Amino acid sequence: MTNDAQLPMMKNMLNSAMHAGIPMNLFHCYLLDSQKEVAVYGSSQFNSITLKKLEVIKMNMALDREVLWVDNDIVFFENCLEDVLSKRGNFVMQDDLWGVCTGFFLARGGAFSLSVLQKSIDWLTRSTNKRVNDQHAFNRVYPQVVGIIVTKLSTEEYPNGEIYFNKGLMSKAKIVHCNYLITTAEKVQRFKDHGMWDESDTAFEKTNRYLL
Repeated sequence: MTNDAQLPMMKNMLNSAMHAGIPMNLFHCYLLDSQKEVAVYGSSQFNSITLKKLEVIKMNMALDREVLWVDNDIVFFENCLEDVLSKRGNFVMQDDLWGVCTGFFLARGGAFSLSVLQKSIDWLTRSTNKRVNDQHAFNRVYPQVVGIIVTKLSTEEYPNGEIYFNKGLMSKAKIVHCNYLITTAEKVQRFKDHGMWDESDTAFEKTNRYLL
């Protein structure tokens, strides 16, 4: 899911996935027609976008048994779908060090999973702290749902920005999530500095696209 300002980063993610051998027809790209500017992490605008993100995931879980959410600030090094799908659990998620990461995770359909997503939506909607987002909501809610199984992915195989870029643990990485930076401009520059940037339309034009 993206707004106009984040579209180049989405295209970069999709190009990396295509080069890694992931079929483009598996991607469903949601375009926020009303969002023209970059949302800064921790802002009320960012909060509202992440609420919409949870709603989109829940909607897709009503259509497909398994849904893999991929944030735009991710680059694929290999086709890791088989590996992620081999893990057990209602949710298979990147480990963001302080909690599970809602930027890259597999959600499997069922009453427990849908309950976690709805409770996360409700928590975020009720929150008076507009600096929190979907990840705060999910980490607050899921331990309270009895019977839910959440599996964390290897931090070396599915590293976040702190592990990959700052700590230099790169050799086993199947993807990298360029978080632990505040602004989109910083993330784009980091990708460019590491030769990971391609904002061409090639992969994007092969995906399923929807306006929100």
